[in-house]
Amino acid sequence: MEKQNDPFAQVGLGAMILFIGIIIAVSSSMYVMINQLERISQSAEETVSIATNEGHTQVVFIGGWIDDAYDDYLIMIEYQSLGKNVQTDEVGWVLWCEHNDQIFRRMGYLGDTVNSAPNGVTIWEVGEDIALPTELISGKRYFVIVDGGTGTGNGAGRACGPEWIFDNGVTAYYSIYLPNGGHTTQEFRVNVFEVGESVT
Repeated sequence: MEKQNDPFAQVGLGAMILFIGIIIAVSSSMYVMINQLERISQSAEETVSIATNEGHTQVVFIGGWIDDAYDDYLIMIEYQSLGKNVQTDEVGWVLWCEHNDQIFRRMGYLGDTVNSAPNGVTIWEVGEDIALPTELISGKRYFVIVDGGTGTGNGAGRACGPEWIFDNGVTAYYSIYLPNGGHTTQEFRVNVFEVGESVT
């Protein structure tokens, strides 16, 4: 049998090598694209999760009462969060009211001591001994003493306290500010001034 050189066989072999190379290149590109797509989707899911958790973090006012015959309120709050707990000393508050075009306010952080509070403790967990918690835990309720006494800014004497807003027929506002940006505001109105009466 006679050996013959077939030029078409060389072309077919080259085409096969080129075809295999293209398949390898496409497979590598697909792996890179799928990997990047997976990373992007995981990042998006994490962002949505964080936004959802922070968006559902709030303080809910359960009730409020006149705590003493001068300038203190006792309120009950519930901390609700899908995310992490917050440090008590990072949760700020502002109590303010307005009378005769003058604004009175008092501010601080939950857990700041107040002389008129039991043992100076201004926040404690409902159903537990009066002791300052280091953090607010989601789903738990807390009693908070709100002092309407002399404060920062134009605070004067008992301004914004229950007796003062009752005598002057004004509304006080109490806001709690969470460290990650959320806040809640509650109106305080005193219809009957007596220790233990509800603040509406």
